[in-house]
Amino acid sequence: MRDAAAKTATLVEALPYIRSWRGRTVVVKVGGAALDDEVLAALVAEDIALLTLVGIKVVVVHGGGPQVSAEMDRAGIEPRFVGGLRVTDDDSLRIVRQVLVGTINGDLVGRLTAAGAPAVGLNGSDGNLIVAARTADDQLGRVGSVGSVRPDLLHALLTEGYTPVVASVAPSVDGELLNVNADSVAGAVAVALEAEKLVFLTNVDGLYRDLGDRDSLLSEVKLAELQDMIPSLSEGMRPKAEAAAGALQADVGKVHILDGRVAHALLLEIFTDEGIGTQVLP
Repeated sequence: MRDAAAKTATLVEALPYIRSWRGRTVVVKVGGAALDDEVLAALVAEDIALLTLVGIKVVVVHGGGPQVSAEMDRAGIEPRFVGGLRVTDDDSLRIVRQVLVGTINGDLVGRLTAAGAPAVGLNGSDGNLIVAARTADDQLGRVGSVGSVRPDLLHALLTEGYTPVVASVAPSVDGELLNVNADSVAGAVAVALEAEKLVFLTNVDGLYRDLGDRDSLLSEVKLAELQDMIPSLSEGMRPKAEAAAGALQADVGKVHILDGRVAHALLLEIFTDEGIGTQVLP
């Protein structure tokens, strides 16, 4: 692969292709370094703003697992996980809500708006956007999966030129607030909006056939192969892969798993011929 600087130069040549995306929908799940690093966070906001300025409709979904864990540590609560999902009791949920809705969501909205993409912060409770179902595993506590997404609220915001920014907490049908995996939320939102692309910005280069072998990075993988790989993937990658598979099965066009630590990774993967992460195809 060429380095990022060469790819950035290539981006200029891609402008006609970029314009052809006018009116299409992309769902971007932001996590990892794109939330941790001030410089990268600003670059991601600028990239998303550029997408919106050329007429692409972007919905941002974010998690914040490391930030939640750090806040739990400060509160004297030991973070625990089962199958990659955070065990969430009442005290933990208060911290999840404080960090995701009270801090990260507002920060992303501010960055996007400052970059030229007027943004609106949301969580599953707003306008009944997302209804979750509590998981059957009682040891997880107040953890849920996505039951339904209300796309008309997102469509209305996108039509008016706003960029929705969605935090991954949502109520059940009974009104109980639940902690929902952000990768799953992003996949469900992409399906509800019939998005052309679903993009995951992560802390890894992409999807590896063998996590311990850096030469096994997959630049492209088909849905069937991805499904075969899911049981052997790490706990962090498995929810992304499951969300990717579900989205592709529901006719989302493509899924990209990218390293959010690479400057302009979002633009480079979408608008250049040679990607810098993993592209997942039906």
